[in-house]
Amino acid sequence: MLSREQKKKGFFMEKVLKDFAKKIKTKEELTFYLEEIAQAQQIVFKNKRGPLSKKVEGKVNGKLKNFLEKLEEEEVISKSPGQQSSFLEKLKKYLQSLPEIKLEIAFLPSNEFLTRVNQWFEEELSQKIILDLITNSQIVGGAVIEYQGNWRNFSLVKELDKLISQKNL
Repeated sequence: MLSREQKKKGFFMEKVLKDFAKKIKTKEELTFYLEEIAQAQQIVFKNKRGPLSKKVEGKVNGKLKNFLEKLEEEEVISKSPGQQSSFLEKLKKYLQSLPEIKLEIAFLPSNEFLTRVNQWFEEELSQKIILDLITNSQIVGGAVIEYQGNWRNFSLVKELDKLISQKNL
């Protein structure tokens, strides 16, 4: 049975992982960060002791380095290579466990659009999600959405096809 302190620490760790995941909206971004984490994992044991943020400086993205630095300041990550590696593994597994929604749209979306769509899905599903974007100009407008094996076509091309087939009757 977990002690109160262990439960508190587990809850805090989950919050830390969720806070980092907030930065990630798309599968492309997720892949980038997973590669950065893999790079950091390779570096951990090269320098036996010392802050992880210093070990990865200049070798990984600034956002990841700053995140690690903040966690070191809060004493979430120690200077022990074993604990550093363990933390990176938890972060990687958490990010890999996030559900994905395939979103096929007709245009290359802006960052603002992605943020709004991502927030909407997260509010509707009550969980963090990753958007797997596919750009397909043939759908004209709207979207084709796939989530957990369920597929829905909300594209305008579907409506246009209906109109054309009605005209041909």
